[in-house]
Amino acid sequence: MEIQKLNDFLIKQLDKDVLDQKYVKTGDILKLVGAGLFLATSLVVPNLPKILKPLFNPSEKESWKRFNLPYLKRTLQRLEKQKLIEISENNGQEIVKVTEMGKVKILKFSVESLSISKPSVWDGYWRIVLYDIPKSYPWKRQRFREYLKLWMFYPLQESVYLHAYPCEQQVEFLKDYLGISEFVRTIKAINIENDEFFRNYFDI
Repeated sequence: MEIQKLNDFLIKQLDKDVLDQKYVKTGDILKLVGAGLFLATSLVVPNLPKILKPLFNPSEKESWKRFNLPYLKRTLQRLEKQKLIEISENNGQEIVKVTEMGKVKILKFSVESLSISKPSVWDGYWRIVLYDIPKSYPWKRQRFREYLKLWMFYPLQESVYLHAYPCEQQVEFLKDYLGISEFVRTIKAINIENDEFFRNYFDI
């Protein structure tokens, strides 16, 4: 999944009602930063003509005015103190980026949107996820496994999980966001030997 698709996925989780609020929740602000929505030109000098620039829609260059800017600045500064975002300067502009810890938070905030739904009719395919994440990335391995279990994947082996419902987009999002795409593979299979137990597990 390209980074733009990943950003679009995050933005879609924030409905219009959220974007129209002047006092956006802290979790939603973190997701906006994670989606690449904000480029802060200043977090220190409040009287600059522009403090935020939306990146997702160039035709809405003034849409930053919808937010309460002092509140937004305080929230960003608080997120920085919590080490959920990093603020750095580049060509006179202060860029806001999500840290690894912030990514974990975003995943927690996004879990409902990333849930795997049971289709009305099963398409007959089994999804098998295999991963071999190096021990040098312990938290990434742990988070990936936690979300597979949360989405009710069945553990076939230590690093092999099974699901019956369409889940490719969710797995793609998760592995790209954690930066582990090269260590994860997804297989679609038509037949699994002695699948009665799995059919009962997934209620199909």
